[in-house]
Amino acid sequence: MGIWANAFKIPEPPEPTEEEKKLLDELAEKVKKRGMGDIAAFSVESTRPLHGLGAQGITILEPILAALFKKEDIAKYRALLENNKAVTYLVNRLNAEPAEKEDPNVKNRP
Repeated sequence: MGIWANAFKIPEPPEPTEEEKKLLDELAEKVKKRGMGDIAAFSVESTRPLHGLGAQGITILEPILAALFKKEDIAKYRALLENNKAVTYLVNRLNAEPAEKEDPNVKNRP
């Protein structure tokens, strides 16, 4: 039965690299600045089964998108859409609470 142990096993997607995390952090911050973090997280999460199709759509539209974006950037976004762990990281960043800012009127107690 050893042959069947890995017959239908789907490979685990890789963890996002530091460059990808930086790109996703910037995207999440831009969305959150516009007050749409929760809506974007809901939209990304609810369309998770369609991300593979979206990546294929990017492939089909690549000649048109190349007029607006660099080919390397198009490839990065396509790879991020195909990586479930990168999508999960983006959703977590969109749902993350902003760091608490100190109130200058409140004095710190020793």
